[in-house]
Amino acid sequence: MSGAWPRVIGGQSRSDEVVLELDPLGLEPIPEDTRQRFLRFQTCADEATLLPLKDIAAVLQVTIDELLPVPDMATWLLGVCNWRGEMLWLVDVNSLLGKVPLWHQNPRLETMMVIVIQAEERSVGLAVEQVDDVELIDPDRIVQSEKLGAAITDPMVAGHLPEHGGIILDALRLVDHSFRTLS
Repeated sequence: MSGAWPRVIGGQSRSDEVVLELDPLGLEPIPEDTRQRFLRFQTCADEATLLPLKDIAAVLQVTIDELLPVPDMATWLLGVCNWRGEMLWLVDVNSLLGKVPLWHQNPRLETMMVIVIQAEERSVGLAVEQVDDVELIDPDRIVQSEKLGAAITDPMVAGHLPEHGGIILDALRLVDHSFRTLS
């Protein structure tokens, strides 16, 4: 018996007698998949936005009744809601990025999607109208924000995907910015 399978002697497998041979078909080994997972959502009607899946704790549906507005806060801070027994600040990503606020895009919006991101043991909910899907993206295709120059100046943007026309947000910067505003 040849190949990478253990030999069977007397009905018992003896793993110490494993004989390794080259692949009889002559195939090359499958390269390691280095793509990373990103959650895709829309910030405006036609702009795709992505967040690394590793930074996302949960995706929730929150109704207007579950949102408690807090007066005298930045316009992009919608208020708070209950998440796992804790107070979760909700951020209007559109407004934070200088785009048309979520409620102006759809004034009759009764339920919003909230992407809960975590960084350094702090959580913030990003309010968006819709979450699309998870994508596998090769990190080599991401143009880092430092290389974009004047094209994208927002500090919340970590990079850009030229072939998708989408931006990748930096979860740590979003959380830091939100908590700095609250202080």
